[in-house]
Amino acid sequence: MTVIELKEWIYSNGKIEFILNEIGCGHIVYHPSKEYYSCSNCNGDNKGAVNVKNNKYLSCVNYTREKEFDNNSDLLTLVQYNKRISDSKFSFFDTVKYLHKILELPLTFKKQEEKKEVVDPLYIFKKVKVKRKRQNVLDFHVLNENELQDFVPHIHIDFFREGIMSWTVKKFGLAYSCRYKRNIIPLRYWLTGELLGFNMRTSVENYELFDIKKYFITPGYPKQMNLFGLWENKEIIQSKGYIVVYEAEKSVLKRDSLNDGTGVALSGHEISDEQVKILIGLNCEIIIALDKDIDIEHIRHCCEKFYGIRKVSYLYDRWDLLGDKDSPADSLNKIFEFMMQYRTVYDYGEHKKYLQSLNKKK
Repeated sequence: MTVIELKEWIYSNGKIEFILNEIGCGHIVYHPSKEYYSCSNCNGDNKGAVNVKNNKYLSCVNYTREKEFDNNSDLLTLVQYNKRISDSKFSFFDTVKYLHKILELPLTFKKQEEKKEVVDPLYIFKKVKVKRKRQNVLDFHVLNENELQDFVPHIHIDFFREGIMSWTVKKFGLAYSCRYKRNIIPLRYWLTGELLGFNMRTSVENYELFDIKKYFITPGYPKQMNLFGLWENKEIIQSKGYIVVYEAEKSVLKRDSLNDGTGVALSGHEISDEQVKILIGLNCEIIIALDKDIDIEHIRHCCEKFYGIRKVSYLYDRWDLLGDKDSPADSLNKIFEFMMQYRTVYDYGEHKKYLQSLNKKK
Protein backbone atom coordinates (compact mmCIF):
# COMPACT_ATOMS: atom_id res chain seq x y z
CA MET A 1 0.00 0.00 0.00
CA THR A 2 1.02 3.58 -0.53
CA VAL A 3 1.08 5.97 2.43
CA ILE A 4 -2.23 7.55 1.39
CA GLU A 5 -3.90 4.16 0.97
CA LEU A 6 -2.50 2.95 4.28
CA LYS A 7 -4.03 5.91 6.11
CA GLU A 8 -7.38 5.38 4.38
CA TRP A 9 -7.29 1.68 5.31
CA ILE A 10 -6.57 2.48 8.97
CA TYR A 11 -9.53 4.87 9.06
CA SER A 12 -11.95 2.62 7.15
CA ASN A 13 -11.16 -0.39 9.34
CA GLY A 14 -11.29 1.49 12.64
CA LYS A 15 -7.68 0.79 13.63
CA ILE A 16 -6.75 4.14 15.19
CA GLU A 17 -7.35 3.03 18.78
CA PHE A 18 -5.52 -0.25 18.13
CA ILE A 19 -2.44 1.62 16.87
CA LEU A 20 -2.48 4.05 19.80
CA ASN A 21 -2.48 1.07 22.15
CA GLU A 22 0.33 -0.63 20.24
CA ILE A 23 2.65 2.39 20.48
CA GLY A 24 2.07 2.80 24.22
CA CYS A 25 -0.31 5.77 24.42
CA GLY A 26 -2.51 5.84 27.52
CA HIS A 27 -5.93 7.16 28.56
CA ILE A 28 -7.37 6.64 25.07
CA VAL A 29 -10.84 8.17 24.73
CA TYR A 30 -12.99 8.61 21.63
CA HIS A 31 -15.07 11.80 21.37
CA PRO A 32 -17.91 10.99 18.93
CA SER A 33 -19.39 14.50 18.83
CA LYS A 34 -16.16 15.94 17.37
CA GLU A 35 -14.84 12.69 15.88
CA TYR A 36 -11.38 12.49 17.39
CA TYR A 37 -9.34 10.41 19.82
CA SER A 38 -7.52 11.90 22.80
CA CYS A 39 -4.72 10.18 24.68
CA SER A 40 -1.47 10.72 26.54
CA ASN A 41 2.01 10.35 25.10
CA CYS A 42 3.72 7.05 25.79
CA ASN A 43 6.21 8.92 28.00
CA GLY A 44 3.75 11.35 29.58
CA ASP A 45 0.66 11.48 31.80
CA ASN A 46 -1.32 14.39 30.29
CA LYS A 47 -4.58 12.67 29.28
CA GLY A 48 -5.39 15.22 26.59
CA ALA A 49 -1.90 15.79 25.20
CA VAL A 50 -2.58 14.06 21.89
CA ASN A 51 -5.58 14.41 19.57
CA VAL A 52 -6.00 12.23 16.47
CA LYS A 53 -8.83 12.99 14.02
CA ASN A 54 -11.02 10.07 13.02
CA ASN A 55 -10.89 10.66 9.27
CA LYS A 56 -8.86 9.45 6.30
CA TYR A 57 -6.17 12.08 6.93
CA LEU A 58 -5.52 10.93 10.55
CA SER A 59 -4.42 14.46 11.47
CA CYS A 60 -2.60 14.61 14.80
CA VAL A 61 -2.00 17.42 17.30
CA ASN A 62 0.45 16.96 20.18
CA TYR A 63 0.08 19.87 22.59
CA THR A 64 3.05 18.92 24.77
CA ARG A 65 5.51 17.99 22.00
CA GLU A 66 5.18 21.02 19.71
CA LYS A 67 8.80 20.88 18.51
CA GLU A 68 8.25 17.45 16.95
CA PHE A 69 4.72 18.10 15.61
CA ASP A 70 3.21 20.75 13.34
CA ASN A 71 -0.05 21.47 11.50
CA ASN A 72 0.69 18.72 8.97
CA SER A 73 1.45 15.95 11.46
CA ASP A 74 -0.60 12.77 11.40
CA LEU A 75 -0.84 9.40 13.12
CA LEU A 76 2.29 8.23 11.28
CA THR A 77 4.18 11.16 12.80
CA LEU A 78 3.05 10.05 16.26
CA VAL A 79 4.07 6.44 15.60
CA GLN A 80 7.53 7.52 14.45
CA TYR A 81 7.95 9.86 17.45
CA ASN A 82 6.99 7.17 19.97
CA LYS A 83 9.22 4.53 18.38
CA ARG A 84 12.16 6.95 18.26
CA ILE A 85 12.13 7.18 22.05
CA SER A 86 13.65 3.69 22.20
CA ASP A 87 15.32 3.75 18.76
CA SER A 88 16.71 7.12 17.65
CA LYS A 89 17.27 5.80 14.11
CA PHE A 90 13.64 4.75 13.59
CA SER A 91 12.86 6.26 10.16
CA PHE A 92 9.79 6.96 8.06
CA PHE A 93 10.53 3.73 6.15
CA ASP A 94 10.51 1.85 9.46
CA THR A 95 7.21 3.52 10.41
CA VAL A 96 5.44 2.35 7.26
CA LYS A 97 6.87 -1.17 7.61
CA TYR A 98 5.94 -1.31 11.32
CA LEU A 99 2.32 -0.37 10.60
CA HIS A 100 2.06 -2.98 7.86
CA LYS A 101 3.41 -5.55 10.32
CA ILE A 102 1.11 -4.86 13.28
CA LEU A 103 -1.91 -4.53 10.97
CA GLU A 104 -0.92 -7.79 9.24
CA LEU A 105 -0.91 -6.15 5.82
CA PRO A 106 1.36 -7.36 3.01
CA LEU A 107 4.16 -4.91 2.32
CA THR A 108 3.98 -5.47 -1.41
CA PHE A 109 2.24 -4.57 -4.62
CA LYS A 110 -0.28 -7.00 -6.13
CA LYS A 111 1.51 -9.94 -7.71
CA GLN A 112 0.74 -11.42 -11.10
CA GLU A 113 -1.09 -14.72 -10.88
CA GLU A 114 -0.15 -16.11 -14.27
CA LYS A 115 2.18 -15.33 -17.13
CA LYS A 116 0.58 -14.99 -20.56
CA GLU A 117 2.32 -15.41 -23.89
CA VAL A 118 2.15 -12.29 -26.02
CA VAL A 119 3.32 -11.65 -29.56
CA ASP A 120 3.84 -7.90 -29.07
CA PRO A 121 7.61 -7.25 -29.50
CA LEU A 122 7.44 -4.90 -26.53
CA TYR A 123 5.45 -7.35 -24.40
CA ILE A 124 7.97 -7.26 -21.56
CA PHE A 125 7.25 -3.61 -20.95
CA LYS A 126 3.47 -3.80 -21.17
CA LYS A 127 2.68 -6.24 -18.37
CA VAL A 128 1.56 -3.57 -15.96
CA LYS A 129 -2.10 -2.59 -16.35
CA VAL A 130 -3.67 0.63 -15.14
CA LYS A 131 -7.02 2.39 -15.11
CA ARG A 132 -6.48 5.66 -16.91
CA LYS A 133 -8.91 7.88 -15.02
CA ARG A 134 -7.59 7.33 -11.52
CA GLN A 135 -4.33 5.76 -10.45
CA ASN A 136 -4.66 3.18 -7.72
CA VAL A 137 -1.79 1.04 -6.55
CA LEU A 138 -3.98 -2.07 -6.52
CA ASP A 139 -4.36 -1.77 -10.31
CA PHE A 140 -0.68 -2.53 -10.79
CA HIS A 141 1.29 -5.73 -10.90
CA VAL A 142 4.86 -6.31 -9.85
CA LEU A 143 7.10 -7.60 -12.62
CA ASN A 144 9.06 -10.79 -12.14
CA GLU A 145 12.77 -10.27 -11.51
CA ASN A 146 13.43 -12.89 -14.20
CA GLU A 147 12.47 -10.29 -16.80
CA LEU A 148 15.92 -8.76 -16.27
CA GLN A 149 17.52 -11.94 -17.62
CA ASP A 150 16.40 -10.92 -21.11
CA PHE A 151 18.92 -8.07 -21.04
CA VAL A 152 22.70 -7.77 -21.03
CA PRO A 153 23.94 -6.41 -17.65
CA HIS A 154 25.90 -3.60 -19.31
CA ILE A 155 25.13 -0.21 -20.89
CA HIS A 156 25.61 1.18 -24.39
CA ILE A 157 28.76 3.22 -24.98
CA ASP A 158 26.62 6.37 -25.35
CA PHE A 159 25.45 6.06 -21.74
CA PHE A 160 29.04 5.62 -20.62
CA ARG A 161 30.06 8.73 -22.57
CA GLU A 162 27.41 10.67 -20.66
CA GLY A 163 29.16 9.78 -17.43
CA ILE A 164 27.38 6.66 -16.17
CA MET A 165 30.00 4.59 -14.33
CA SER A 166 30.21 0.83 -13.71
CA TRP A 167 29.38 1.08 -9.99
CA THR A 168 26.16 2.90 -10.88
CA VAL A 169 25.31 0.23 -13.47
CA LYS A 170 25.62 -2.42 -10.76
CA LYS A 171 23.85 -0.45 -8.02
CA PHE A 172 20.76 0.35 -10.12
CA GLY A 173 20.79 -2.86 -12.17
CA LEU A 174 21.15 -1.02 -15.48
CA ALA A 175 21.15 -3.18 -18.60
CA TYR A 176 20.95 -3.16 -22.38
CA SER A 177 18.50 -4.75 -24.79
CA CYS A 178 20.30 -5.84 -27.96
CA ARG A 179 16.97 -6.78 -29.49
CA TYR A 180 15.35 -3.37 -29.00
CA LYS A 181 18.59 -1.35 -29.02
CA ARG A 182 17.73 0.44 -25.78
CA ASN A 183 19.41 1.10 -22.45
CA ILE A 184 17.26 -0.34 -19.66
CA ILE A 185 16.64 1.45 -16.35
CA PRO A 186 14.70 -0.73 -13.85
CA LEU A 187 12.08 1.23 -11.90
CA ARG A 188 11.72 -0.06 -8.34
CA TYR A 189 9.17 0.73 -5.64
CA TRP A 190 10.70 3.14 -3.12
CA LEU A 191 9.70 1.12 -0.04
CA THR A 192 10.21 -2.54 -0.96
CA GLY A 193 12.46 -2.50 -4.03
CA GLU A 194 9.96 -4.48 -6.09
CA LEU A 195 10.25 -4.15 -9.87
CA LEU A 196 7.41 -1.99 -11.26
CA GLY A 197 8.65 -1.42 -14.79
CA PHE A 198 11.40 -0.09 -17.00
CA ASN A 199 12.45 3.16 -18.61
CA MET A 200 14.13 2.38 -21.93
CA ARG A 201 16.21 4.88 -23.86
CA THR A 202 17.05 4.22 -27.50
CA SER A 203 20.66 3.97 -28.62
CA VAL A 204 19.76 4.41 -32.30
CA GLU A 205 21.40 7.46 -33.87
CA ASN A 206 19.07 9.94 -35.60
CA TYR A 207 16.11 8.10 -34.07
CA GLU A 208 13.77 10.94 -35.07
CA LEU A 209 14.23 10.11 -38.76
CA PHE A 210 12.92 6.59 -38.15
CA ASP A 211 9.98 7.70 -35.98
CA ILE A 212 11.53 5.97 -32.95
CA LYS A 213 10.67 7.21 -29.48
CA LYS A 214 13.67 8.38 -27.46
CA TYR A 215 12.16 6.99 -24.24
CA PHE A 216 9.70 4.18 -23.66
CA ILE A 217 8.38 3.71 -20.12
CA THR A 218 6.36 0.65 -19.14
CA PRO A 219 2.72 1.62 -19.78
CA GLY A 220 0.95 2.12 -16.48
CA TYR A 221 4.09 2.60 -14.42
CA PRO A 222 2.76 4.38 -11.28
CA LYS A 223 5.19 7.29 -11.32
CA GLN A 224 2.88 9.42 -9.17
CA MET A 225 3.23 6.88 -6.37
CA ASN A 226 6.97 6.39 -6.57
CA LEU A 227 10.32 8.17 -6.50
CA PHE A 228 13.02 6.64 -8.66
CA GLY A 229 16.29 6.16 -6.79
CA LEU A 230 14.89 6.34 -3.27
CA TRP A 231 15.11 2.57 -2.81
CA GLU A 232 18.78 2.58 -3.82
CA ASN A 233 19.77 5.87 -2.13
CA LYS A 234 17.68 5.98 1.04
CA GLU A 235 20.53 5.23 3.48
CA ILE A 236 22.80 7.92 1.98
CA ILE A 237 19.95 10.44 1.96
CA GLN A 238 19.20 9.79 5.62
CA SER A 239 22.86 10.14 6.59
CA LYS A 240 23.41 13.35 4.56
CA GLY A 241 20.23 15.00 5.83
CA TYR A 242 19.00 16.22 2.45
CA ILE A 243 17.46 14.90 -0.76
CA VAL A 244 17.78 16.37 -4.27
CA VAL A 245 14.68 15.99 -6.46
CA TYR A 246 15.29 15.81 -10.23
CA GLU A 247 12.97 15.32 -13.18
CA ALA A 248 14.68 12.42 -14.95
CA GLU A 249 16.16 9.12 -13.84
CA LYS A 250 19.36 9.86 -15.78
CA SER A 251 20.09 12.82 -13.49
CA VAL A 252 20.07 10.48 -10.49
CA LEU A 253 22.41 8.09 -12.31
CA LYS A 254 24.85 10.81 -13.39
CA ARG A 255 25.15 12.21 -9.87
CA ASP A 256 25.57 8.72 -8.42
CA SER A 257 28.44 8.17 -10.85
CA LEU A 258 30.08 11.19 -9.19
CA ASN A 259 29.61 9.53 -5.78
CA ASP A 260 26.58 11.66 -4.94
CA GLY A 261 23.80 9.31 -3.86
CA THR A 262 21.34 11.95 -2.63
CA GLY A 263 19.11 12.15 -5.71
CA VAL A 264 15.65 10.89 -6.66
CA ALA A 265 13.61 11.45 -9.81
CA LEU A 266 9.95 12.36 -10.30
CA SER A 267 9.84 10.93 -13.85
CA GLY A 268 8.39 14.30 -14.85
CA HIS A 269 8.23 17.84 -13.49
CA GLU A 270 5.08 17.56 -11.37
CA ILE A 271 5.08 16.42 -7.73
CA SER A 272 2.06 14.32 -6.76
CA ASP A 273 0.40 14.23 -3.33
CA GLU A 274 1.86 10.78 -2.67
CA GLN A 275 5.37 11.94 -3.59
CA VAL A 276 4.95 14.94 -1.29
CA LYS A 277 4.00 12.62 1.57
CA ILE A 278 7.01 10.38 0.92
CA LEU A 279 9.42 13.33 0.82
CA ILE A 280 8.01 14.91 3.98
CA GLY A 281 8.30 11.59 5.77
CA LEU A 282 12.05 11.47 5.18
CA ASN A 283 12.43 14.35 7.66
CA CYS A 284 15.30 16.01 5.80
CA GLU A 285 15.93 19.10 3.65
CA ILE A 286 14.21 18.87 0.27
CA ILE A 287 16.12 20.44 -2.65
CA ILE A 288 14.16 20.90 -5.88
CA ALA A 289 16.45 20.64 -8.94
CA LEU A 290 14.31 20.77 -12.08
CA ASP A 291 15.58 21.33 -15.62
CA LYS A 292 16.53 24.82 -16.78
CA ASP A 293 13.52 25.15 -19.12
CA ILE A 294 11.09 24.99 -16.16
CA ASP A 295 9.99 28.50 -15.17
CA ILE A 296 10.55 29.90 -11.69
CA GLU A 297 6.80 30.06 -10.92
CA HIS A 298 6.49 26.29 -11.30
CA ILE A 299 9.60 25.70 -9.18
CA ARG A 300 8.10 27.85 -6.42
CA HIS A 301 4.82 25.99 -6.82
CA CYS A 302 6.68 22.74 -6.09
CA CYS A 303 8.48 24.25 -3.09
CA GLU A 304 5.19 25.59 -1.73
CA LYS A 305 4.04 22.01 -1.12
CA PHE A 306 6.69 21.72 1.61
CA TYR A 307 6.77 25.30 2.93
CA GLY A 308 6.31 25.45 6.69
CA ILE A 309 6.64 21.66 6.99
CA ARG A 310 10.22 20.88 6.01
CA LYS A 311 13.23 22.96 5.06
CA VAL A 312 12.98 23.32 1.29
CA SER A 313 15.26 25.00 -1.23
CA TYR A 314 15.79 24.95 -4.98
CA LEU A 315 18.51 25.13 -7.63
CA TYR A 316 17.97 27.86 -10.22
CA ASP A 317 20.50 28.86 -12.86
CA ARG A 318 20.75 32.60 -12.23
CA TRP A 319 24.25 32.63 -13.76
CA ASP A 320 23.34 31.02 -17.13
CA LEU A 321 25.72 28.11 -16.56
CA LEU A 322 23.49 25.37 -18.00
CA GLY A 323 22.27 24.56 -21.48
CA ASP A 324 18.72 25.59 -22.35
CA LYS A 325 17.17 22.24 -21.41
CA ASP A 326 19.86 20.87 -19.08
CA SER A 327 19.34 19.42 -15.65
CA PRO A 328 21.69 20.66 -12.91
CA ALA A 329 23.03 17.09 -12.92
CA ASP A 330 24.19 17.55 -16.53
CA SER A 331 26.73 20.17 -15.48
CA LEU A 332 30.34 19.69 -14.44
CA ASN A 333 30.68 18.66 -10.81
CA LYS A 334 32.23 21.99 -9.80
CA ILE A 335 29.28 23.85 -11.35
CA PHE A 336 26.80 21.57 -9.60
CA GLU A 337 28.53 22.08 -6.25
CA PHE A 338 28.53 25.84 -6.86
CA MET A 339 24.76 25.77 -7.49
CA MET A 340 24.25 23.66 -4.37
CA GLN A 341 26.29 26.04 -2.26
CA TYR A 342 24.26 29.02 -3.47
CA ARG A 343 20.88 27.32 -3.66
CA THR A 344 17.86 29.43 -2.80
CA VAL A 345 16.15 28.67 0.51
CA TYR A 346 12.38 28.80 0.13
CA ASP A 347 11.60 31.16 3.00
CA TYR A 348 8.88 33.71 3.74
CA GLY A 349 10.25 36.05 1.06
CA GLU A 350 10.01 33.32 -1.58
CA HIS A 351 6.55 32.42 -0.31
CA LYS A 352 5.42 36.04 -0.82
CA LYS A 353 6.79 36.03 -4.38
CA TYR A 354 4.78 32.89 -5.08
CA LEU A 355 1.57 34.46 -3.75
CA GLN A 356 2.22 37.60 -5.80
CA SER A 357 2.57 35.51 -8.97
CA LEU A 358 -0.81 33.91 -8.24
CA ASN A 359 -2.42 37.33 -7.85
CA LYS A 360 -1.02 38.44 -11.21
CA LYS A 361 -2.61 35.44 -12.91
CA LYS A 362 -5.98 36.45 -11.51
